Amino acid sequence: MSKLTFTICMILALVIGVVIGIGWMSISHEGLDGEYFRALKTVGGSGVNWIDAIFRYCVVLLVNMAKVIGIFYEALNIWVFIIVQPLIIFLLFVWVIRLRRKVKNVR
Repeated sequence: MSKLTFTICMILALVIGVVIGIGWMSISHEGLDGEYFRALKTVGGSGVNWIDAIFRYCVVLLVNMAKVIGIFYEALNIWVFIIVQPLIIFLLFVWVIRLRRKVKNVR
């Protein structure tokens, strides 16, 4: 395994661990306060219970992460879905193109 692959795997494991830890903190939260109610108002109600349940869990997770970081839920939502996610998708796209070129050169 190359150093780059190992580094990416370790960073991914760290991020997943932090997300699971914050999710665990949200499960043990004693009650919903104003931030949770304000964030949960964004639930549109898709009509599919499991989708709504996962969405509510993710909203609570984002609210808890925002509290830990010290920013508002909406700001974290923008950072995650407008800045970080597209950046990750772009980097993965570039990585796939590089790997395809390497495979093409090996053949």
